[in-house]
Amino acid sequence: MRVLIIEQEKTLLQSLRNYLEHQKKFEVSWAHSRKEGISLWGRGPYDMVLCSERLPDGNGLETLKTLIQQKPGAVSILMNAVNDEILKRESIQAGIHGYLEKPFNLQQLEEVMGISHP
Repeated sequence: MRVLIIEQEKTLLQSLRNYLEHQKKFEVSWAHSRKEGISLWGRGPYDMVLCSERLPDGNGLETLKTLIQQKPGAVSILMNAVNDEILKRESIQAGIHGYLEKPFNLQQLEEVMGISHP
């Protein structure tokens, strides 16, 4: 499964990347900005995208809306540093599959991504 992570915070990005690559069923690409993420997505194909709400050049919800218009079947997950019920509702209405509030643990990540362990 090909996953794109769009996250400006280097520590979180590295942690997500290391975890997913360790699972051996994910091929991970990453971007630090909306522009870079949209560019990588266009060169895809990707099966899943995890995107931070706060990006240096835009917001995550709008970025995810753009990406899922291009590939409606892709799993999309919005990550946010604050508990924002309005944003959570907007993301659900926009067709975003999951919402993670930072900091999150691996179990929460696995649940929203649909990762199961034997």
